[in-house]
Amino acid sequence: METACQGSRVSLTGGVVSATRIARILALAFLSLGLAAGPCSQGSANRDRHGPRDIQHYIAMLQRDERVSELDPEGVIRQLAIAPTAVVADVGAGPGVFSLPLARHLSAGLVYAVDVEPRQLDALRENLRQARIENVIPVLASYADPYLPPHGVDWIFIVDTYHHLENRVAYLRRLETDLAADGRLVILEYKPGDLPVGPPAAHKLSREKRYAELREAGFARIERFDTHRYHDFEVWRAPSAGP
Repeated sequence: METACQGSRVSLTGGVVSATRIARILALAFLSLGLAAGPCSQGSANRDRHGPRDIQHYIAMLQRDERVSELDPEGVIRQLAIAPTAVVADVGAGPGVFSLPLARHLSAGLVYAVDVEPRQLDALRENLRQARIENVIPVLASYADPYLPPHGVDWIFIVDTYHHLENRVAYLRRLETDLAADGRLVILEYKPGDLPVGPPAAHKLSREKRYAELREAGFARIERFDTHRYHDFEVWRAPSAGP
């Protein structure tokens, strides 16, 4: 992942600047560069190897009112009582169904919006521009690494993306190194079996398999909320985190 920043200079004066403030400055810089550069990719293939090939249709599907209503991002954020100063990563962010509500809630915090598909991040940037949101950093990830700051994230969200991850146990162990000492992993995943919405049953994982993988990676489930008709909503603690 490369960003051309030659010729740019940021001058910070007036004493100590908080890490969150610096991150906000960087977020705005990255967002501006992304908008100026235009679309990241014009190819036809989806870099998300488990997603549909038609990216624009997929982006529209992810933002459907019915899906957003079922996920209820604002309700999830309220349920978790996330501090407005938190640093949150949205892994598999897509066009920002969770990233934007998180950013609005984090009045003094920051969101890393992570995706492997450049055109998802193009859509995210446009949504951020229209909403005038400046505390989101789009991150183009690889399949094995979300490129998050080590031990620098308070919450990591994986929404409708867990079954897309490859080498999941290794990936979860990588995420553990990105979480702060008391960090939490939030998973919203379509419930198994045949449902009127979401992916086919054959494309989903059983709860038993998901739980086994998370526990193999060292995570412990600490909360499960029965708030969604079609989604499991769980919070997991990293091995290094306290109770």
